[in-house]
Amino acid sequence: MSVSGFADLHIHTRHSDGTETPAEVVEKSAKLGIVCVAITDHDTCSGFDEAFEAANRLGVELLPGIEVSAYSGDKSVHILGYLMDMGNEFMSRIITDNRESRLLRMGRMVEKLQGLGYGVTMEEVLGYIGEGTLGRALLARFLVSKGFFKNPKAVFDTILGDGKPVYEPVPRFTPVEAIGLIKAAGGVTSLAHPGFSGVDELLPGLVEAGLDAIEAFGPQHDEASQRRYVMMAERLGVLVTGGSDNHGPESGRRIGGTLLPSSLVEGLKKRAAWQAAARHA
Repeated sequence: MSVSGFADLHIHTRHSDGTETPAEVVEKSAKLGIVCVAITDHDTCSGFDEAFEAANRLGVELLPGIEVSAYSGDKSVHILGYLMDMGNEFMSRIITDNRESRLLRMGRMVEKLQGLGYGVTMEEVLGYIGEGTLGRALLARFLVSKGFFKNPKAVFDTILGDGKPVYEPVPRFTPVEAIGLIKAAGGVTSLAHPGFSGVDELLPGLVEAGLDAIEAFGPQHDEASQRRYVMMAERLGVLVTGGSDNHGPESGRRIGGTLLPSSLVEGLKKRAAWQAAARHA
């Protein structure tokens, strides 16, 4: 199938927990003929400038994007944002608040590792993660690089998964707060991989709070789930989004593995324009 006229709206880079640079993501997308991509790194937009330069050079449309970590009770809920004003004060709050929370949490996890006899320091961990997102995925890769485990899955299964000895929750926004901040920055919002998160019961309330779309298409959803979320979006009066959720070749997900017709991207743009007009009416 030709990918001309299609978009991938869920891609991660080294600036969060992917393994490719923003430029590499855009270059791979261009080679595949994908016309529009969104880099949706976790709680950061720091890779956007590099990606934008590559997109301009290669003729790929790049949407401003982010994936904001939020919690509803003990459930992790990720809110995707698109088409925000990247310099907006509300975007700065998302990025700053989440990074500070993640830094404190990482310190607690390192202390737990030390208590279990792992010879690691916070300085080592931060040096390894670099510009990436301070989260469990990169901590797991760090522990693999030190030879403590064979692969990240073993890290999560043994000490880092939910409820395991090194697990630490991180104070985060609620989904409603994340939606409000993204929209205050001029963006549109989508609930990421709802089937994976198991938060269907939250959808009516999130739509009432301003959620614009549901990510129906992605590697976490089989065809039956995709149909169900498309129907749910229609019933709730919101749009649908989709993407590969690529974190690099070793993630098993490839750029372009899940594609969205570019006509649906136009729907997001119209929604953003309509909301902007309503705010200034």
